[in-house]
Amino acid sequence: MPSLIALSNACLKQKEFAKVAGLVEKALAFGQDQGGVHEIKARLLHLQGDFEGASASIGSAIELEPDKPSYFKLASEIAKSRQNVQELQFFLERLIDLDPLDGESHLDLARLLRHPDDFARVKLLLEISVDLLPGDTRPLFDLARHLYAGESSLPNGTLKAQPAPDAAEALLRKILEINENHSEAKMLLAEIKLEEESDKDALLLLQEAYEDRKTKGDAAIQLGIIWSQKGNAEKAMGYFKQAIKFEGSKAMGEFRLGLLYFRQGKSKDAEHYFRKAIPSLKDEEKRIEKAKEIHLQKLDFHGSRKQLQTLQEIRRRSGEASLGIYKCNYQNRHQAEASKLLDHALRLYPHFPEANYEKGMLHLESKELDYAIDRFIKSVESDWNYWPSHMELAKAAKSKKEFEKAEMHLKIVLDLDPGNKSALKLLKQMARKARDPAGSGPA
Repeated sequence: MPSLIALSNACLKQKEFAKVAGLVEKALAFGQDQGGVHEIKARLLHLQGDFEGASASIGSAIELEPDKPSYFKLASEIAKSRQNVQELQFFLERLIDLDPLDGESHLDLARLLRHPDDFARVKLLLEISVDLLPGDTRPLFDLARHLYAGESSLPNGTLKAQPAPDAAEALLRKILEINENHSEAKMLLAEIKLEEESDKDALLLLQEAYEDRKTKGDAAIQLGIIWSQKGNAEKAMGYFKQAIKFEGSKAMGEFRLGLLYFRQGKSKDAEHYFRKAIPSLKDEEKRIEKAKEIHLQKLDFHGSRKQLQTLQEIRRRSGEASLGIYKCNYQNRHQAEASKLLDHALRLYPHFPEANYEKGMLHLESKELDYAIDRFIKSVESDWNYWPSHMELAKAAKSKKEFEKAEMHLKIVLDLDPGNKSALKLLKQMARKARDPAGSGPA
């Protein structure tokens, strides 16, 4: 029997499946009480894609020898192939009990547990796997991400986000000591530095990540945004044009180029990139929707929330691209296509302050005051600092003789835009009207 098992294992390595099947059948003919034979059969069926048969065979092996770690190792691999999360968790937990020095199993279980209730347990599993897998950057990076997300559950079940950027940074620095080319660590460290407003450090890290093809596209987007904020449009444009060469950053690169050209007053170039961005963003939306569902199936709620945030951001950018095309054709804004673009922007991003403002202005031009007011209110509800809508609400309130409301909105405008001459002029007019209620003063 030991010779049969040894020969079967040798044939498995050579992928001589027919020979292995014959040996297994011969071995089982001697007796069904050989756990090692059931294990070989499970490996054979697993390699052949018969995951249900493999599961049954490894189950037989475990029944015969319930304390053998190698059986639970294989059982966890089979459960993973079957996408059975509950079984996978059970087998990994049992494997850790039987072989507490198995670092891979600690790491696999940590990656499986994604509910905020498991925050402390995942942290411990990752810390153990860091100790058991010295020099391996995977558990270090997972632990850094886990601590930076900092999502755990309160006793009442609500989510608490308590990021630990300092602890995450220390782990990322350790990763870079082990592997100075770890571009994902550089990207996450750059994100932490940007949160701390350490642009100089972030730029250095992003520039290094930009040299690695794996992270070049994402790094190019971030570098373009930084240089755009610094007022260097030429440098920003160069990075965005690099970003559109990579599938994962293509959509955002096209969108950012549209914005950049629009700010430069180059409407034709801006419209070109906005129009290219819309279908690219739609493709990205589909990809993220699928990723979100996969995270939910795996009970990875943090991953699912991150994908949902990204999805909302993509829809917002799609709305902004549609508005961008509308603004590029502002002289023709009453034409049917332009109106559709504005409505499309609001469907994608209903709380879009600027799009609601533009829709309100169209209603005003059509003398639909109440519809216009409704749009301006939606605009300031989503962004209280969007002063053009406050200005229009002030004018509308004045026309309805709601002077206190008009004064309130005008004061908000001046608080947000202190040098606004139109708001100052309107306030002075209202003050004169208040002093001369009979109307003897100037109109």
